Parts: sequence; structure tokens; C-alpha cells
Amino acid sequence: MDKRRAVVIGSGIGGLTAALALHRSGWQVTVLERAGSLEPVGAGIGLAPNAQRALDVVGLGDEIRSLAAWQGEGGMRAPSGRWLARTDAAAAAE
Repeated sequence: MDKRRAVVIGSGIGGLTAALALHRSGWQVTVLERAGSLEPVGAGIGLAPNAQRALDVVGLGDEIRSLAAWQGEGGMRAPSGRWLARTDAAAAAE
């Protein structure tokens, strides 16, 4: 029987995590990326709790947590700019 095949478009965090999960489930996976190379660009990345849980499922959660660094304050704002939720590094670590 032939392997199941999947094509993942984009090699960002979501695409590579999906490709890894499919590959570990026995799929033959092809990842397509528009960029000519994958190199650090110096941008910060924020992961929502559900994204972190997905990384836990594929066995990368603890490694990603070990690389994490909270910088400054953060939170969520309404379209008007009013803070809806706000936290700092100490509270986030806790």
C-alpha cells in the first residue's frame, strides 16, 4: 500500500509542526515555502496557549519553553487601544 501524502504550504511554526505531526503518523510530507532560504530575521514570536499545546503533542514543547524569554509588558488591547488584559514578565513566568 502506498503511503498517504500531504502537502504543507508554508514553513512557519504552524506548517512545520503540522508536517512533523503528519510525518510521525506515517504520512509522506512535502513542505512548500516561498522564501529562498530559512534564516533568522530577528523578529520575536508569540505563541498562544493552544500553539504551545500543539508543540507539546509533537514533543517540542519543553524545548521551546527552554528558549523562551518574556520581554517587557504584554497583553491584549481592544481595537481602540484600551488594554483588555495586561501582564509583566514576573506574572507571566509564574
